Amino acid sequence: MILTPLGLAIMLIGPALIVAAEFFPFLAGLGWAWILAVVVAAIADNLLSRRASTVEAYRRVGQKLSLGTQNRVEIELYSRSDRELRLVVKDDPPVAFHTPQRQHSLKLAAFETRRVAYETVPQARGDYQFGDIHLRGRSWLALSWWQRRIPAQQEISVYPDLLQVHRYELLARKAHLQQPGFRLLRRLGEGTEFESLRDYVPDDDFGDIDWKASARRSKPITRNYQIERSQNLIMMIDAGRMMCAQLDGMSKLDYAINAALMLAYVATRQDDAVGMMVFADTVQAFVPPRKGTAQIGRLADQLYAVQPTMTEPDYGAALMMLQSRSRKRSLVVIFTDIIDKEASQQLLAHSAALYPQHLPLVVTIRDPHLEQTVEARPDAAATVYQRAVAAGLLRDRREALLALRQRGARIVDALPEQLTVATVNRYLAIKARQLL
Repeated sequence: MILTPLGLAIMLIGPALIVAAEFFPFLAGLGWAWILAVVVAAIADNLLSRRASTVEAYRRVGQKLSLGTQNRVEIELYSRSDRELRLVVKDDPPVAFHTPQRQHSLKLAAFETRRVAYETVPQARGDYQFGDIHLRGRSWLALSWWQRRIPAQQEISVYPDLLQVHRYELLARKAHLQQPGFRLLRRLGEGTEFESLRDYVPDDDFGDIDWKASARRSKPITRNYQIERSQNLIMMIDAGRMMCAQLDGMSKLDYAINAALMLAYVATRQDDAVGMMVFADTVQAFVPPRKGTAQIGRLADQLYAVQPTMTEPDYGAALMMLQSRSRKRSLVVIFTDIIDKEASQQLLAHSAALYPQHLPLVVTIRDPHLEQTVEARPDAAATVYQRAVAAGLLRDRREALLALRQRGARIVDALPEQLTVATVNRYLAIKARQLL
């Protein structure tokens, strides 16, 4: 039982009377009697109110939440009381989640049903548990608050950002993909697969004119072509020590997995077969290339529990396994990080070995804090030293990326918040230019 401000104010009248008894002795007994009466009244009011205030509460939240984005949680309340209730509802999400507001105050009319909602942001993938729902209600005489805990423990799993896939699909239906920065792949007049016929325009290549159709229609007709479909895309995700670094509450591996899942979804929409490998010092998971959106679920099931480890990635073993499991020419997208030439010698050597059988695309994540350190004005000796170290790391990183480009690899080097769009757009550009 917790006294309300009103209950506390009424209770304090008793101590005031006891203090006044220094001047009027007969008030001492009255003060103690007052305190006792208020305590008895408050307890009786609290017990009767709590017993008569029957409330049911249920949590509505998906079994699969998305990492690093806002997930909606609803609490549904059913009043079984014939009186209006003043309630405070507090949920118990996992402590690893960022939940700015999980407490709500509301009035619940007699036999009314209401919902309250809040947003929570998971900070890491894996399995978690919501706790119970806690209710606090004001007593009939408004002297105190009663409390009740409603059992509502619930197991949930945090997956890579599945909501971004849903948002992409909605934007694709509305033809608004340019808003978040995605480019369109389908370009009529390019590619080698026949798509349709249309009237000739002066800029068309003469080689694209369909002479038979032109003869039938008595005017020049041009063939439209579209980008080849049904190609292979294999994503290799490094879960080694370089992917452990935290950037704005998420690891580099988290950003890579979110980008990989989105890339896989876009590729399946292009009718490409998508596969995946997760590796560190050993290969942790391998999903053979398949077509169809059902493959997204298979990939997500493999990725949601993957965590980075403080081990050196064995690019050699991973790429040898890839060579043995995938003979068909594929776009191999390697999500990793680059520190310097020495630390990346395996990647430099083995990514070059992929070419020309496969087309390697290396995706790395820039560290904005490192770049801010280089750009900041030094104001102390320690700051000067930090700036020099950061500048050296960035220089070594640029040299390592340049070495990869010189050996035939394509590169995506983007800030964390831009990684998904940059990776998808590079994939679309490779498809459009028929590099695969």
